[in-house]
Amino acid sequence: MAIAPIITTTLPIRPNGCPNVKICYTYAMAWKPEKSKRFKYNLASVLKFRNIREEQEREKYSEAQRKLEEEERKEKELKDQQASEYAELKEHMSGGHTLNFDKIQMRRGHLDTLKVKVTDQEKATEVAEEHKIEKHKDLVKAVKDRKILDKDKEKKNELWRKLMIKEENKFLDEIAGIGMERKRREKES
Repeated sequence: MAIAPIITTTLPIRPNGCPNVKICYTYAMAWKPEKSKRFKYNLASVLKFRNIREEQEREKYSEAQRKLEEEERKEKELKDQQASEYAELKEHMSGGHTLNFDKIQMRRGHLDTLKVKVTDQEKATEVAEEHKIEKHKDLVKAVKDRKILDKDKEKKNELWRKLMIKEENKFLDEIAGIGMERKRREKES
């Protein structure tokens, strides 16, 4: 019996010790349900691994988001400081006060340094934003991977329920047939 590949993904574990992970995983996804008292999903360990991975990606994403917020806060503080320094310098110059040329040069040097800090902080914010976007993509992929297995588990559970209902009906038909046969034998004797 040929089984068409459903999903071909390389997993870090090998179900049933199969040397080829892709083939084993494909067969595991295509297995038919068996009679049993309780439903047992054959890829439960893989699903558990995917849930753990998704949770880790969620934590990484929230950390990246927190880092971005921190970088944006630093950038805002530097820009506010820069704006207040410029306003203070403008006020002194327009106030008619006589200023020492050395003090003006020192303020200008300070403002240039502050401008460099703002530029560097803007770059750090951009890097944090890119990191956040990357972590979001990783999270979305982890969620999709988990949802694939969740849907497979639901389908397998439904197939198992149908099989169990079919088996129960078969058993009830057998009992009814035995009862009918007994009544027929009693009538004959």
